[in-house]
Amino acid sequence: MNDLPRSGYWDDFYSRSRVGAPTYPSQFAAFAINEFFDIDGLIEFGCGNGRDSEFFAANGFDLLAVDASAEAIELCRSRSRHRHARFIQSHAAEARGEIDDFLTGKARVAVYARFFLHAIEEGEALDFLGLLGTLLPRGSQLFLEYRTTEDANQEKVFGDGHYRRYLDHRETLGRIEAAGFTVAYEIEGRGLAKYRDEDARVGRCVALKK
Repeated sequence: MNDLPRSGYWDDFYSRSRVGAPTYPSQFAAFAINEFFDIDGLIEFGCGNGRDSEFFAANGFDLLAVDASAEAIELCRSRSRHRHARFIQSHAAEARGEIDDFLTGKARVAVYARFFLHAIEEGEALDFLGLLGTLLPRGSQLFLEYRTTEDANQEKVFGDGHYRRYLDHRETLGRIEAAGFTVAYEIEGRGLAKYRDEDARVGRCVALKK
């Protein structure tokens, strides 16, 4: 893991990779957008350079995108031309006020977080799931994709500098359910998050707020 604190690491990463990091939507975004059902808005956590946020906003979704990196949020704001997309710099657990404001008047939303859950510490992840379980309206959708334990030893395109926890898929599903969700769809495997020569072993989950 890089010696920089995580927010500092990502600030450095996004300041260096404004051109190199992909800007087209991820495979997970292409999957998720076809699964959004009767939602009034979309919240993305760990939006990074906005590759998926921009895709969702371009398709008309009212969007709140959150990332702890100031560089990432600055990059997103400079690229986005959608008035219904809002980007805020915040750690997930500290964004409660913004989430409350976004949820006002909305009966059902979707939360999307790709490669986010494994990029925060275990305690933060539990707080994040707890926050969603508390704030989201009933029937809201949760879309998560994360690296699993069998991906730990695979060579990464972006090297070993990223902070990563490799998650046990079944244990993670149990924690999602314990936070007040029902798992509607789940899968673990390769071929879901391929990038160049890297074919990550990931878990995917779609869950509904009880």
